[in-house]
Amino acid sequence: MGSWILKWYGPADQEGKRKRLTHTFKGSKADANKKLRELQSAVDDGSHVDKSKETIKDFSIRWMETYVATNCTLRTAIGYQGNIDRYILKAIGRVAVQNLSGSQIQAIYAGMLEQGLSNTTVLHVHRVLKEMLNCAVKWGVIVRNPADGATPPKRGKKQMPMWDRPTIHRFLEGSQGTRYAHIFEFAISTGMRRSEICGLKWDAVDLIGGRLEVKATLQQIRGHGLVVGAPKTERSRRNIALAPETVELLQVVQGTQQLAKLEAGPLWQDTGYVFTNPDGSPVLPGTITKNFKDLTRELEMPPLTLHGLRHAFATMALQAGINPKVVSEALGHSSVTITLDLYSHVLPNMQDELASAVANLLKRDVNAD
Repeated sequence: MGSWILKWYGPADQEGKRKRLTHTFKGSKADANKKLRELQSAVDDGSHVDKSKETIKDFSIRWMETYVATNCTLRTAIGYQGNIDRYILKAIGRVAVQNLSGSQIQAIYAGMLEQGLSNTTVLHVHRVLKEMLNCAVKWGVIVRNPADGATPPKRGKKQMPMWDRPTIHRFLEGSQGTRYAHIFEFAISTGMRRSEICGLKWDAVDLIGGRLEVKATLQQIRGHGLVVGAPKTERSRRNIALAPETVELLQVVQGTQQLAKLEAGPLWQDTGYVFTNPDGSPVLPGTITKNFKDLTRELEMPPLTLHGLRHAFATMALQAGINPKVVSEALGHSSVTITLDLYSHVLPNMQDELASAVANLLKRDVNAD
């Protein structure tokens, strides 16, 4: 065993000049020669990447200002930056991108779990790191993504808090006449996300055909106010069929809005949103959430978040025997697997029903002869 200085020529630059490269290697002479052949081969096949002093911190800034700024929503970008600042930079901010290893990344995950952080939080950090380092590979900074060599913990399955149907009916009855009663009923009837409901405009609603298109969101982001954005994923951009009762609900909302417009007169803001304040301005997502929380407490309802109304829609649909793929498409999930993972507990007898259904199909008709 010894220390060897490996010397070879790198790829030609724009002027045709080749820089002499060096690398210190510790090991046997045979291993050193093998490493030298690998380095020279990387130059020959075009996979060589010049050493860079760019740190994870520097690269993250470049990544956020270029890739993230042009490919992600504002909320996603803020989430990425939060994970980078809170967890990634504190651990490896000064490490050179090319020196980062899978074991270093794995140590970050272990440290986060030791601090009591959830598996989900670690998974979020893993996804940010993996996506950022994928760009480092594409941009020629590194040859392989070191995040591929780290294994984050699995997301723990949790059962969604849920109201049963009598509780939902009690809530709808108790909310009648309150400020956001129509929004709460609409949320249960469609399974749409809060941002999708707030971002819904009349030009995306077909009351005659009984359908609507989810094509925009409205989110309240600290420091940025109300921000119009695209749906969460490509699958989130979808068409939703409306039940006659939901069409009637929207007709009531439309009529109420027309009266509010007359009362507001010149103060009316013609924003085009379905759900608005009395002056036509869009409702604030945070205000709806707070109102829901206050109302459930006032009505002495079991604990549930506003997002739980979306889960109520999904639960009732699955319990009614609707195909999970159809439910998944209505919810705008990126895959039916997500739907099944979230709501498998709702249908504990699915496996038994499946077995019975197949057995019934295989039964022979004894009277066939």
